[in-house]
Amino acid sequence: MAHLLPTEMEDVLVTPLADVLARVGEGVAEAQRAMDLNSIATQTLINNDPVLSEQGLEATWYHMPEVNLEVKMSLELRRKNYVKNNRTIRRKVKMYASPFNASYQNNFKVDVSGMSKITAKIASVPPPVRSEPQE
Repeated sequence: MAHLLPTEMEDVLVTPLADVLARVGEGVAEAQRAMDLNSIATQTLINNDPVLSEQGLEATWYHMPEVNLEVKMSLELRRKNYVKNNRTIRRKVKMYASPFNASYQNNFKVDVSGMSKITAKIASVPPPVRSEPQE
């Protein structure tokens, strides 16, 4: 297994915080979708089996009402400037996050007391009310 140099590892691990949170949300959505597809497949199986459907069986539906997330990370603000027409253009500051784990701590000699804790709750909500087309 090839070992990454610290600069290469940093490029892999350091990610904009918004991207980290978006990936977590996508993971929750994928898990919910997988549970829904399983329930649909089970109900289809029941509906196509005369013995099971006569018994009035229905598939169980699973739902994640909320997912609580707590992550320890190293947070860093970065601003990347670039030159255009011999003028330095400043970009807005972005927050970057690095996950805290033993590998990161050992490679970058990070002090645990300097870590940030991010807590987030992803909760399901009812779908938005659809507006009726105006006539």
